Amino acid sequence: MDQLAYYKQNPKRRLYTRILAMSKKIGLRMILYLYLAVFLTRIGFGSITILFPLYLPTGAFQVGLILAFYPIAEACSAMPIGRLADRVSRKRLHLAGMGTITVLTAAIGFTRNLLDVSILHALMGISAAMAAVTSLTLLGDATKQTNRGKKMGGFDLANLGGYGLGFGLGSLLVTQFANSDYGLSEAFWVTSGIFFVTSLLATKFLVEPVRSFELKQPGLRHRRIGARIRPVLPVWLGQTIVLGMYFLLPKAFQQTNFPLTRQVLIFLGVIGGLFAVGAIVFGHISDKVGRTRIMIMGAVGELGFLILFGWSFPNFLNYELYLAPLFFMASAIAPAILSYVSDVSGKARRGSANGIYSVVLSAGMAIGNILGGFFAEVGVQWIFFAGAGIMAPAIIITSSLLRRR
Repeated sequence: MDQLAYYKQNPKRRLYTRILAMSKKIGLRMILYLYLAVFLTRIGFGSITILFPLYLPTGAFQVGLILAFYPIAEACSAMPIGRLADRVSRKRLHLAGMGTITVLTAAIGFTRNLLDVSILHALMGISAAMAAVTSLTLLGDATKQTNRGKKMGGFDLANLGGYGLGFGLGSLLVTQFANSDYGLSEAFWVTSGIFFVTSLLATKFLVEPVRSFELKQPGLRHRRIGARIRPVLPVWLGQTIVLGMYFLLPKAFQQTNFPLTRQVLIFLGVIGGLFAVGAIVFGHISDKVGRTRIMIMGAVGELGFLILFGWSFPNFLNYELYLAPLFFMASAIAPAILSYVSDVSGKARRGSANGIYSVVLSAGMAIGNILGGFFAEVGVQWIFFAGAGIMAPAIIITSSLLRRR
């Protein structure tokens, strides 16, 4: 019997095939939207990071405090938002977060009062938690365990790429609007426009892969996930602290008068590109050989890079053939952990699990910023030595907890 005759005689099979094809199309469309959404929102947040110090009429310490309200609010609200995502529509919560970010960013452009801006920026942190937690939860819902690592690698790539482009956009907006009648207020309105476009795209392309009644089935709600997520948290916290410290590297390089030659810039561009490619490559590999193995491998690569760079500075270019592959390995950490969290939590607790993940991310970045500022005063190499001192025990603790499981 040929295929056409088979489907004519089996209408139920034909209907099932059509539904399956449609669901795959919807899943791919939503994954592509999530990539675009995180890319655009990170462009906005990266831009705001550049704008704030120049926009607010106060000193650096006060600016730092106002900026800190954002990650603090995000960390405090991530877990309640994660639990809420497991009880109501993920899509509606995501849309609420994006809509609120749009309004709050525009509102900052209408005031330079420090109290008003502090409150608005803290509320932005809560809105960012709504968007970030639901994005990761929806991506976990829309993927299968057999391809989740590769898809999470793409998400991490969009995340990092958006931040990098956002820093550049922020610098461009400062140049463009510094002498305008409204000052940098217009820069915040442009950034708000980016968030608004993302909100429109969400309204059109986002679907609800898991219905609320599926999340309320008996037994699913009481599934324990803390014990399964706990082993990977030390490495994830260590990695986010190191990333937070990396934000202070430009200041550290400036204070040491280290020359950013053409060769140095090329090297930094190469390892940045390797890190981006590695997120997808190692995410895909984790689909085949396991999340925790790839995560530990990436953490060891990160540790090796930190030690070698700190030891070889300022002559690190002599060891570029060793530093580049180690940094490439380090890109395996984020997609492996993101996939692991979605794997072990299941659809009914995925929001809560990603809430925990977001708390660790925000706390680690805040700690890293503080430590980076301290060690930047001592010397560039001490940022890397401090990072190695954090990653080494994190690897040992995580490896020990995984063996006991």
